[in-house]
Amino acid sequence: MIKTDHHHPHACTCGCKNPIVEILKHELFSKEHIEKLTAHLPKSKPLAASPEAILYSGGTIRPMVNGDARAVEAIGIAQGIIVASGAYAQVKAAMDTKYKDAYQNIVLDKTHTLIPGMFEPHVHTVFSGMMASWIDVSPFEGQDLRKVYTKHWISATLSSALATSSDSVLLATGLDPALIQPQSGKNFSEIDNVFLDNVSLDTPIIIMSASGHTLYANSAALSAIYNAQKGQPAMHDYTSAEDYIDKTHGLLEEETMMMPAVKTFEDAIKTKSHDIVENMDEFFRQANSRGVTSMYDALINHMYVPYLEKYLEAKRLPVRLGGALYCETLKDAQALPPYRQPDYYLDLYLGHVKIVSDGSNQGLTGYQSEPYSVILEKDHSCGIFNFKNTEAYQKVVDEVILEKGWPIMIHANGNRAITDTIAAFRSALAKYTGPQLRNRIEHCSLLEQSGIDEMEALNISPSFLIGHVGYWGDVFEKVIFEGQDLPEHHAPKVFSLDRCSSAAKKLRISLHSDHTVTPLGPLRMMEQAITRVMEASDNTWPLNVLNTEEQLTHEQALKAVTYDAAWQCYADGWAGSLEDGKFADFVILEQDPILMPRQDCGMNMRNIRVLETWVGGIKVYTAS
Repeated sequence: MIKTDHHHPHACTCGCKNPIVEILKHELFSKEHIEKLTAHLPKSKPLAASPEAILYSGGTIRPMVNGDARAVEAIGIAQGIIVASGAYAQVKAAMDTKYKDAYQNIVLDKTHTLIPGMFEPHVHTVFSGMMASWIDVSPFEGQDLRKVYTKHWISATLSSALATSSDSVLLATGLDPALIQPQSGKNFSEIDNVFLDNVSLDTPIIIMSASGHTLYANSAALSAIYNAQKGQPAMHDYTSAEDYIDKTHGLLEEETMMMPAVKTFEDAIKTKSHDIVENMDEFFRQANSRGVTSMYDALINHMYVPYLEKYLEAKRLPVRLGGALYCETLKDAQALPPYRQPDYYLDLYLGHVKIVSDGSNQGLTGYQSEPYSVILEKDHSCGIFNFKNTEAYQKVVDEVILEKGWPIMIHANGNRAITDTIAAFRSALAKYTGPQLRNRIEHCSLLEQSGIDEMEALNISPSFLIGHVGYWGDVFEKVIFEGQDLPEHHAPKVFSLDRCSSAAKKLRISLHSDHTVTPLGPLRMMEQAITRVMEASDNTWPLNVLNTEEQLTHEQALKAVTYDAAWQCYADGWAGSLEDGKFADFVILEQDPILMPRQDCGMNMRNIRVLETWVGGIKVYTAS
């Protein structure tokens, strides 16, 4: 008999919840370890640069006022804010009124384009900083899929790292069986201890999967884990190290199986965390280089806050940063303070509570209404629901909304998870009498029209991980959901993936990277939403396009990474558009993404050069 439900009283792992950081949060973010991580930081922020006063004209200027992508003749900035935008004479008059003879006139080159700084509404800053020092075995090279991502490449990359490493254990991250070439359901089970033993029989190897659902270990690592943890409850099912190896095959899934491994190699993991400050600095620099001026951390555990406060006390961020407080249990929800909607910008402002309802579809842990087409020896063939039952889930949602008044962004990937999440919102909001909340469903991957209609009625907006289409669309279609149809109408199930256009007709949508799940890059996200090209496909345009009916227009895509993303993150009072009085957060691009023909966008819009990035009227990035 197929088990269709797999419920957990604790949150399972997924791209939104890094199990390494979560399991060791008390150790990684203890007062003593935070002191080590931040000891080299300056005691105070560097002096701020002075904002510039500039009147821009020429080129193309799209301030996105009221979400409208139409171009204007000019825009003026001074003292870190937008003075005026519109007709040149009008903007010049506004600048002359206050700043006559004290501003620059800059005429943009004909093809250059000025737009609002782009908004990443769902990233993970702490996770990104913690994991960046691990060996990268992900399928990504920059913003593209690697041309060669095979088992041989993974093995060779690990062997090369091992040859130059003096570490006692080799730590790697980003392995994605779904994208290993050639595509096959077998890839999910064939990266095991035998495969990794071919890299090393002596040095322990631990690899974090891209989905966050699995740790892969070689026999040396498994032996070390068993010997360090024997006698502990997690080892009660195993009689020896050999028995542990034979029964797990080096695939340690979910937090219960991962915890012994993480605890065994705790010291090595803590050592890798020492670069977190430099890694976060580089993370923000990369964001600027790709046109990002605002970010929203989608999972801020209260344990991370003391570290983030020390980081922010010493740094002038080159982006604006907000986020969501993580709630895993009813106890977490009960501990929340009453909600106060952000009405002005502060570094690390908090706008939402984050709940994670399931795992990831590409990791076979998104919660589905039917089993995945990939058959593995698991007791969760339909994926994972992160709560004991829907009643326990409802209690947490009710506590957050009804008792504390917070809006929620809920991670829901599988179609069953989305159905249960909408039902939980429906029940809570039927009793809610406070101010309207900007509730969100994150990823919202497998969405049917009935779900869109109900989200409209409940004022819930989706944020799409559009890389599901661009990077994984082909493997979803040919392997993970092969032969499955939608319940509502007999189209392939994969056609419900990231239904951006249908949702945009009724809802305010955004696009996100979920970094480190996919690379930073709003222009890339725009491109993938406009084209819906499946980049792993052997076909060429238009045969490699997934469901053309769900392609966004260029204007809709730009709105989703600026105006509506800021609105979803409660930042619309200061960011998302270049309206008078808002922060002068903008980017200058080498060409206009709005004018790039759809058939030319694929693999190209992401490469539009970001010439300059400005935050508060201060240039924070210039292309070399």
